[in-house]
Amino acid sequence: MAEDEELKAKIATLRERIKMRKQTERYTNSPENPQIRGGASQWVPHRGTPYGITRARGGRYQALHRNRTLVINNPGPPPTPSIAEPASDRTEPISEAGDTPGWVTKRDRHNQLINTAVFEQKTQERMQAISETIQKKQIERNARQKKKLMKHFAAEHALTQSAVFNHEIEVNNIRFRISSDGSKLHRMDGNPNTARSTPKQTRIGGVLFLRSKNGNLYRSGLVKKNPEERIKKRADLCARFTSTGYCPHGPECLYTHDPHKVAICKDFLQKGSCQAGDACDLSHDPNPHRVPACVHFLRGKCFNDECRYAHVHVNAGAPVCRAFATLGYCEAGTSCPDRHVHECPDYTNKGICRNLKCPLPHVDRAGKLRKTTAAQADGEDDGTSDFSSDEEYDQIDNDDVDSDDLEDEVIMTGQGGGPEHEISHQHDFVRF
Repeated sequence: MAEDEELKAKIATLRERIKMRKQTERYTNSPENPQIRGGASQWVPHRGTPYGITRARGGRYQALHRNRTLVINNPGPPPTPSIAEPASDRTEPISEAGDTPGWVTKRDRHNQLINTAVFEQKTQERMQAISETIQKKQIERNARQKKKLMKHFAAEHALTQSAVFNHEIEVNNIRFRISSDGSKLHRMDGNPNTARSTPKQTRIGGVLFLRSKNGNLYRSGLVKKNPEERIKKRADLCARFTSTGYCPHGPECLYTHDPHKVAICKDFLQKGSCQAGDACDLSHDPNPHRVPACVHFLRGKCFNDECRYAHVHVNAGAPVCRAFATLGYCEAGTSCPDRHVHECPDYTNKGICRNLKCPLPHVDRAGKLRKTTAAQADGEDDGTSDFSSDEEYDQIDNDDVDSDDLEDEVIMTGQGGGPEHEISHQHDFVRF
């Protein structure tokens, strides 16, 4: 009885507050309000509309939509039910300090206060009704497709009387045996090696058929469409999910989504706290898999016991870890021989990055540049000596024909040393 009286008191309080709020909104939104109907000197745009309230035909103002939500916040000691932002079929449990939640507020077309047991029962009944409706529609769809197929097969059999008794059909020059209801088409040869010759999908009589692994055809209504079962997941981590904590592809993504293998939250790494708290998609667990190596520790100058960076010994000349730089997470952790830094691995390791939209920083270091410059200088010296060497020159051009071997065979004059040679008859020949 005490619980019923308390519930009635809550309902009465809520009803009074809703009534008062509606009266306030009615006064504010009424056309007689001088704040809205004022002249040009008193024109005030309605809150939330940059151009004020538009006028309808006849100079009257258009009626405002009153699909609003009442928000009640009682700062007093006794908590009262609160109504939050509008949403369809949203529920919140109502409870007082020390009591278990026994009532649920439902946000639909009207605000409702429902007992938890009744709400769960109605929810189960609703889900069951939805499931029954889906099954009913599937049965009706199958019946329509079967009827359509039987009509098509009957027309085909009327043209080919030999196929009437065998229940056979030809698709892309391949003979298939029709099942009793026409939902399955079995290959007549039964050779699994020629299964690929069957079309992946085809339409027969307006009904879609899909190919199986054995080369048979099944009506699309019989195939279970479960994306999670069809998609073959790869063992590699999803770059989008690992680096940002979310992936827009969801279960259709081809890569693995492991919530325990995501990058560290930058706010938590720098400040030690994050405003999102437990709702943050990134990790708040600093370990060598996801945090960079401590620069001060590598120099022997970090004595902070609460340092959030990894204290690992890594060679300063080691290359940049590609997995850590691109994903923010490295499977090897402390056993990784490369450096865990947020740098472009291509630019740091190879000296060039061909990605014009690379989001990673391209860092130059004096030690690396000195080595590169020295290597280029040595290469230029070696190239000059190779170019001036006669031995190398002869070796490169050893396939060319030597002109000294042909001097005895070239005859520049005619018989007897006269000018009868063919060169002397040319127009540009000059006699000395």
